[in-house]
Amino acid sequence: MRVCVIGNSHIAALKLGWDALLAADPAAWAEVKPTFFGAPSDGMRHIKLEDGCIVPKRKDIAEHFQRMSGGQDKITLADYDGFFLVGLNVSVKRILRFYKTHAWVGLAPDAEKTLVHPKFMEEFLTERYSSTRLVDMAAMLKSVTGRPVVAMAEPHWAAWIRHGQEGTADYGWDKAITSGDAPQIGAAFQQTVTAALAPYATLLPQPPETVQDGIMTAAAYNKDASRLISGEGGGTDAAHMNAAFGQTIWPLVRQSLQAQLS
Repeated sequence: MRVCVIGNSHIAALKLGWDALLAADPAAWAEVKPTFFGAPSDGMRHIKLEDGCIVPKRKDIAEHFQRMSGGQDKITLADYDGFFLVGLNVSVKRILRFYKTHAWVGLAPDAEKTLVHPKFMEEFLTERYSSTRLVDMAAMLKSVTGRPVVAMAEPHWAAWIRHGQEGTADYGWDKAITSGDAPQIGAAFQQTVTAALAPYATLLPQPPETVQDGIMTAAAYNKDASRLISGEGGGTDAAHMNAAFGQTIWPLVRQSLQAQLS
């Protein structure tokens, strides 16, 4: 099964996890053949579709493709049985920003917030998540190839950032957790991203063993994390995860794609 993996910097955890799985038991993963393509931040918006290929419009993006894929500077879509999209700017931060000023039935009362109907929350956030690079890429792949697409959002930030860090924006993690609202926010995030992707791709929720307090990632999956495929760096980055996190994702990818291809 030839899998094309496309993402932003969060692709690093998947590559590190894949390398660890393959080193531990090559035979168990022999039928899965991933090729990785990506660019940091929102770099994947600098691409175009040309003759059945995803082609970078900028030299630096092409160089990222080559470095991750082992030399390929474009994605030939016909070469793959399925696609796995990673991150691409979809995260729980969007719903947390909404939560700072809005509440809905099921959450703790807060007189300072605008109370909205849960249906409004669902429709509003589904529309907002629909206008993202992740959904745009899924729609393009599905329309052009007709092949299965699975996707995962950016992982929740590491639990140790809950109380904030100098130089890092506070998205309201602690308030959501302290109020008891975090599990409902996490569930609403999964629900609305699933709905946004539904016409084009299957959402793979973050594995429950990695989730803490509904909207955070357990620290063990962030330890020594790096944005770099080489695995260098880490220690102060709460947003990116490590090889252990990546290892939890690959069984879900294989199961979902195989089910859709059978």
